Amino acid sequence: MRPILALLAGAVLASALQLLPPATSTLSNSSAGGPFDLASIPKTIYIDRAFASVADSEGLTLIPPTAYAFAQTFSQDLSQLTGSNWTLQLVDGRPTNGRGIFLGGPSGNSAQLAYENGTPTEEGYELTVSSNRVYIGGAGARGMWWGTRTLLQQILVSNGSIPATHLVDAPAYATRGFMLDAGRKWYSPSFLKELCTYASFFKLSEFHYHLSDNYPLNRGRNETWTDVYSHFSLLPEDESLHGIIERPNETLSRTDFADFQQHCASRGVTVIPEIEAPGHCLYLTKWKPEMALDKKDLLNLSHPEAIPTVKSIWAEFLPWFETKEVHIGADEYDSTLADDYITFVNEMSDFINSTSGKKIRIWGTEEPSENLTISKDVIIQHWQYGQSDPIALQADGYDIINSEDWWAYMSLKNDHMPINPAPYPQFFNETRVLNFANQPGWQWTPADYNPVNTTLQLPAGARGNKGAILAAWNDNGPDATTQLEAYYAMRRGIPLTGARAWSGSRGPALPSSSTFSAAVDFFSPRIPGQNLDRRIPTTNNSTIVLDWTRAPTDPDIVDLGLGSLGMNHTLRLSARGPFALRGPDTALALAADGALTFSTTDGWAYPLRAVAAADALALDPGQPGRVWVNATASTHAVGVG
Repeated sequence: MRPILALLAGAVLASALQLLPPATSTLSNSSAGGPFDLASIPKTIYIDRAFASVADSEGLTLIPPTAYAFAQTFSQDLSQLTGSNWTLQLVDGRPTNGRGIFLGGPSGNSAQLAYENGTPTEEGYELTVSSNRVYIGGAGARGMWWGTRTLLQQILVSNGSIPATHLVDAPAYATRGFMLDAGRKWYSPSFLKELCTYASFFKLSEFHYHLSDNYPLNRGRNETWTDVYSHFSLLPEDESLHGIIERPNETLSRTDFADFQQHCASRGVTVIPEIEAPGHCLYLTKWKPEMALDKKDLLNLSHPEAIPTVKSIWAEFLPWFETKEVHIGADEYDSTLADDYITFVNEMSDFINSTSGKKIRIWGTEEPSENLTISKDVIIQHWQYGQSDPIALQADGYDIINSEDWWAYMSLKNDHMPINPAPYPQFFNETRVLNFANQPGWQWTPADYNPVNTTLQLPAGARGNKGAILAAWNDNGPDATTQLEAYYAMRRGIPLTGARAWSGSRGPALPSSSTFSAAVDFFSPRIPGQNLDRRIPTTNNSTIVLDWTRAPTDPDIVDLGLGSLGMNHTLRLSARGPFALRGPDTALALAADGALTFSTTDGWAYPLRAVAAADALALDPGQPGRVWVNATASTHAVGVG
């Protein structure tokens, strides 16, 4: 692989770029001499032997990497970034001299390494750069890891020559996350892991994996509910539960899911799995239709087998989940059945905690009961006013998470009309974070919930406010988008949410939208361990990525070994059919009968969901504004030679 540093030539002026997130506290270190030159030092990373075995206990993951394991991943990233082979070596104590990159614990008072609410955190770190060496001291193993992300960004923006500096840095909030709707579209394990790597680079800590759902029946189709798309993304080992699975080839096995969680944990990210019930559970009611209410994706909680069935599903998967918190969904249920709903949530909280020691999260949901209340052990993820009130929840003693849909939500290839507040953006709306409540210059933090009544926000660092999670939804189903389009939708939202949740109200604001945009565009294709931008290096600054002609001696199948090429590009092809071109993301084929097909690797042919506006209204009467068309066109007729 070509070293990433070699790609910096001709790029934007990197030294003017903003680190994402910005460091909380940066001090000059002019007495330490000139810049640190990465190319001139030994290609060895040194880690304090006493610190190497440290593994965090305060995070959510149940598989916390040791500092040494994090250092190994850092070494791999640095090797990819520079094109040199970096090694890792144990040393005794913090160096007082010597040249190189050194990792260990904090050197002095770690009181500054705390969340905005004053709670000390293992996620804090200090980073000192002098002419001869770099030292990263973590309050915990994750703190050291986040320090390596800062160093990699500094290496990139300085092209390997880092000015002398000293900084002390810690996140304002523990929950800095993103959610992907994998209940209405399948995502491959490799894509999920690349997303974790991408998010980790910007210091996000959680991947909320929404693994079950269905096309929303509140927009019609209840009469043909058995034909409506629903999905459950994990394959049970217990065959008696296979009734919840419609497409076994679009599921993660226990081994797949363990690998996914391990990969994310190795980069400081905890996977938070969500299994929906008692709403959004067509996967369950198709299997056992006798348990459905009149609206068929709602579970009839009064049915004697309903809650035991949900418990049996959780009992199967709880041993898979390497996290202290899981999500049971529990949103958009019938508010007239509030007592049944609250009983279900509290019973599931008790069951999951007694079975596995885990706490549960739910989406904030209107439950106007005069008899019962949700247990204070349940974490509420606020998503919309009218469903929950974060100010009241915090005052009542609940732990809460900010996913207020005004700033946090995207609905891929679907503007979500006429649901209020409509429309949801199809790409993350960064303006709503940089100018919260439409107030110029008000940069959102996880304490900012209410975009309408701007006086109703939580204080910075308020007790129980865990942080924030942005959300990418697939309401329009599996054939409206490619897998990569989920990345394009969140590409800017992930670093922006990460930056503001890390900084909170105490840290530096982002300088400007243009500066932020330049930083994202600069970092995204250069982050080691992933290639979601699907960049293929070229030589001599050529605009031609590939110029290939089949040789007469080539076998029937030729592997060019280049993967996929991302946006934007032009393909010029002169070929005799039949043929097929396949990559990790798409396939183009010409059949013997002259049929030309372009499809995604998960089997959906272009154009994706291509119907006229009139047809869209026929499919969803009374739902104007839906996005249905993603057309593929050609200006040339297909010829068969």
